[in-house]
Amino acid sequence: MTQNLDIVDIHTHLWPAEWGPGGSRQANFGLGDDILRQIVDPDALIDAFAAAGVSLAVVSTTVESLFGAEGPTDAGTIAEVNDWLAGLAKAHPGKIAALGVVDPFSDEGAALEAERALGTLGLAGLVIDSSRNGLFLADPAVRPTLEVANRYRAPIFVHPVNAPQADILIAGAGKLGNSLGRGLMNGTSFLSLLQSDILDAFPHINFVFATLGLGAIVQAARGGRYGREARAANQRPNIYFDTMGDDPAIVRILTAFFGAERVLAGTDWPILPALSQETFRDNLVRAGLDEHEQRLVAGLNARRILAGATTAADQSR
Repeated sequence: MTQNLDIVDIHTHLWPAEWGPGGSRQANFGLGDDILRQIVDPDALIDAFAAAGVSLAVVSTTVESLFGAEGPTDAGTIAEVNDWLAGLAKAHPGKIAALGVVDPFSDEGAALEAERALGTLGLAGLVIDSSRNGLFLADPAVRPTLEVANRYRAPIFVHPVNAPQADILIAGAGKLGNSLGRGLMNGTSFLSLLQSDILDAFPHINFVFATLGLGAIVQAARGGRYGREARAANQRPNIYFDTMGDDPAIVRILTAFFGAERVLAGTDWPILPALSQETFRDNLVRAGLDEHEQRLVAGLNARRILAGATTAADQSR
């Protein structure tokens, strides 16, 4: 009998209740009522993942979901949300891990909150927006936050955001056009990372991008760290992409380009449904993955980068 996969979903979302339907800070990014109800309901996530056979959900609340795509952010609100996320992970050990949210494009206060999130609260890593107010990952403003994450060996999920021309994209192609724009922002942040010295300056950070940004590999493949020779030599940097589902064709592209050691199971739940034990392995087989590669993508890679993060106690030794 084939053993179940240990599935870790690196890309799931929960918001505090105030941002949900009827909440005092209700936000709606064109999401349906059912999704909005689930995204503020931790029990809905736990029940859905238990039924599907998913072992661990790595949840995040992004800056964009709290404050919109542009404009100022509030450090006090971000701190409150991180407290909530830490409480959520503590209340559901082994089922939920949480990434601390910071706005590294704001000021050096973001680095202080990153220190608190990773050190005091013990969160599993950080989530940052791909871009905000015209800035991307390689901007100097982000470096203080990266310094903290590097010291804690914490993964950073670089999450897609709406493109500045989102209204034009929606008018042209509806929600799919908007998703393409979000991929543009995520892919541009990925390329900004490759064009900078960040990977060398901060070698202990594992960066995670969403598959929406996959189009950027066309540019990345032209040379450098993802050139043909580097890929042939299996010289892979600490960059991961999630699967955003389990489409065999997409997984095949991801693992062929980045290597099975750099691909993580993810869905963007509740935007997409939970991965199913019944279909996930079959689709990984269809993608051409052997048994070990299936386990890597399903959960081993995610557990490795999550386990690599150090605690405040480790930092003091």
